Amino acid sequence: MKTQIIAVLAVSSVMASPAVAQQLNGATASLAYQSIEGDLLTDFDATSFAGGLDFGITPEIAVGGSIESVMSDEFDDDIFIATVRGMYTSSDNTAFGLYYSLDQSGDLETTLYGIEGAYKSGGSAFEAYFGGGESDVFGDNDLLNTAGFSFEFGVGAGISLGLDYQSYKVEDALFVIDTFEIVDANVTDTALTARYSFLEGASVYTKVGRIRAFGDSDEPNTRIEGIDNSEYVTIGAQYDFSGGALFDARSLFSYGG
Repeated sequence: MKTQIIAVLAVSSVMASPAVAQQLNGATASLAYQSIEGDLLTDFDATSFAGGLDFGITPEIAVGGSIESVMSDEFDDDIFIATVRGMYTSSDNTAFGLYYSLDQSGDLETTLYGIEGAYKSGGSAFEAYFGGGESDVFGDNDLLNTAGFSFEFGVGAGISLGLDYQSYKVEDALFVIDTFEIVDANVTDTALTARYSFLEGASVYTKVGRIRAFGDSDEPNTRIEGIDNSEYVTIGAQYDFSGGALFDARSLFSYGG
């Protein structure tokens, strides 16, 4: 874990280098505290560190990277996330690209890949992605797809409001008690965001979110084993250098970090 923390801090320190600034499109560093309460999961608190960089190769082509570490006393192993991407920037504030992400906790490993798009300008931002992946977290059950979006819009006086939504589907992960069927599991993470931005790219934010796990069944009043709902509250601070990185790290479990 010390190596992971050093990696996050290294991304943050590179932002201040004058040599890097000449080719840097944007960078972001953040720190967040999360409190999670679940129906089936043990309640726990977590802390996350994250950083991201976008480098311009040409005026239209850029590469980027994001890393995040999620730590809790309740985890056997901390979660470490690393994402790399290539992107086409159609303007200073808009990009479309491909991403590849590694999500690791102990011996459990998840790889995610897909397409994404983002827009960021002033107090407004939008981001969306769609892809697939492979994961050890669900045993022999396949991770079928992942998707999500987020947006924030300024309402004045440095305040912005937003919505985050992430989802993924796991093959044959839940049991229908009424029919004895095995069905796919849908997991969604929905959060409302409020942010206050200072001058020079600094901001503080809070997120209130809910993670749901539910079965893929059209039958009304169906009882499905493994249904779970978790709620979380996140409080964080963020600094954007040169407008900030356009994309976040891609992960199954970030709890609003």
